[in-house]
Amino acid sequence: MLGTAVFGMLPMDTGMALAASSATAPSGSSPVPALRGVADPVLEGGPQIGAKYAVVMEVGSGAVLYSKSATESCSPMSLTKLLTALLALEKLSVTDTLSFSYQAIHGIGTNVTRVGIVENERITVQDGLYAMLVASADEVAYALGEKMGGGKIKNFYTMMNERVQALGGVNSEFSSATGTGGAKQTSCAYDLGLVACALSQYPLFNKIASSSWYEIPVTNLKESRMLAQTHQFIRKTKKYEYATAGKSGGQAEDKTYSLCTYASREGMTVVAIVLGSPTSDSSYDDTVSIINYAFENYKAHAMKEIENAVNEDYSGLFDYCPMFDDGSGDLVYIDRNSTIVLPRGADPSTLTKTVEYNLPDEYVHGENIIGRVVYLYQGHRVGNAGILYNNPEYPMSQEEFDAVWPIFLVPPSMLPSLGGTGVVLDTSYLVPSITPTPEATPTPTPAEGDNPGGEIAPTPTTTPLPMPGTKAKTEDDTGFLAGWSIKAKARLLGGVIFGGLFLPCVIIIFIVLPRRHRRKNRVTKRL
Repeated sequence: MLGTAVFGMLPMDTGMALAASSATAPSGSSPVPALRGVADPVLEGGPQIGAKYAVVMEVGSGAVLYSKSATESCSPMSLTKLLTALLALEKLSVTDTLSFSYQAIHGIGTNVTRVGIVENERITVQDGLYAMLVASADEVAYALGEKMGGGKIKNFYTMMNERVQALGGVNSEFSSATGTGGAKQTSCAYDLGLVACALSQYPLFNKIASSSWYEIPVTNLKESRMLAQTHQFIRKTKKYEYATAGKSGGQAEDKTYSLCTYASREGMTVVAIVLGSPTSDSSYDDTVSIINYAFENYKAHAMKEIENAVNEDYSGLFDYCPMFDDGSGDLVYIDRNSTIVLPRGADPSTLTKTVEYNLPDEYVHGENIIGRVVYLYQGHRVGNAGILYNNPEYPMSQEEFDAVWPIFLVPPSMLPSLGGTGVVLDTSYLVPSITPTPEATPTPTPAEGDNPGGEIAPTPTTTPLPMPGTKAKTEDDTGFLAGWSIKAKARLLGGVIFGGLFLPCVIIIFIVLPRRHRRKNRVTKRL
């Protein structure tokens, strides 16, 4: 990537800690937590719980706030449906039709949860998501996987594993869309937490996972039916005031239970994954213990507040360069709506940050995420903000973008325009597809006989891209107006137009009309 190549050539004494990420993830998904062990919590310790595996993560940043054997292999059971839901939201339209094959009804094994759908019945994808997430319907999970796999469920298993890896998963091997019916697949609390963080970015998922009940409308084969939520905090059969959404995981073959729960307090939203609890009740008790621990020991801060506290040379990259302002019309800017999670009482000035670049293959209208600023506390990822490119008129091509981008990869103190010494960019390290366009050289006229067609190839020309804060010259630079500024030329044009309209009005009002009036008076007197 361009950012990786250029940053690799910067001096080591710039005070910047840089990390380039090659993992791709869709817009809105959580970044891949890294550094110091992927599942290490920001703070050590925490409550003792009966569950064998658990993790609590802040959904926006993926920061790990509590961990117990979070990367150890275990059965994900019905929490597998979280990954099936994520892929369905990414790849299907909610208005698509979901049809149920023989295999979806009869090939999902025993000891599964059903909602009474029959072979050849049809519902919408949205109704299917409600059935799968509210009532944990196994036949629906299978049908969704079959649809996304092009009619072949094994194709969907490949998609599942690729998606987890893209999110940063470390210990998963999926071979079932449902996770039940004797499925021999493995995952871990940390990987499921990554999936849950990505799901939280979808408003429809939050709505579905917070619903106590849902009614599937009349279908082609059956009357409407009512579905009940299986997560007891969401159905309100158990009380926990901070719970907002969730998915129950059911019972594994070893008679243990699992649970996924979202909770919000004081502007911070977390998700808890609990696996291997000895009883269903203890899975809820464990969830309350670790979520309360997170709320009592961490606090969410607005990114603006953190930016004011982080005093390092690198922070100016987004404070002083025109392309990295507050988003009020600039092409490239930082998303300042993010939150940073810190231990309560922690000094924000001790934060450091890295930049991860992930330039897209093609820019589209609207906001394009081209990278992230990642905030670190003692080596742990505690927050991030997207670096966004948005041109409301038309997207730049990759070639045009690369012609502007490198100058903003260096910290402000190094820019010659701000009194710095600058930095030499060795563009030989750039991959050909994103190398800035070289200046055109005149093409020599071919000698006679070199061009059988008799045509002379046109000389290639390039138009230099204006730098941020400047405008391309479109006026002729010759003539008596060559030294005039654009504003001066505009004033001259306005004066000419005003004079052309105002002068005739003066003549009509003060000369023509009075003469007509005097003539009329003379005629009247004669009569």
